[in-house]
Amino acid sequence: MEKDRDPLKRPTYVTQIGNTTIKIRSALPFMTPEEQERWWIENDSLPEVQMFKKARIAALLHVAKAEAARENNSA
Repeated sequence: MEKDRDPLKRPTYVTQIGNTTIKIRSALPFMTPEEQERWWIENDSLPEVQMFKKARIAALLHVAKAEAARENNSA
C-alpha cells in the first residue's frame, strides 16, 4: 500500500484527446467498479477526493440549474 502513496510509483493511465495527451498517475482507472467504489470510500479524507467531490457537486448543480432554466424558457 505504501507504493500507492508515492504518486511517481503509481501506474499511469494515458489517453489522447485531439492533440492533447492526458496522463493520470493513479491505479483508479485500472480498478474494477467494486474496487473503485471501495477506494472512494476508504480515501474520502484525502484533499484530492474532497476537491473532486466538491467540483462534481458544483457541476451537477450547474447542469440542473441550466436544465431548469431551459425548461422555463421553453414553457
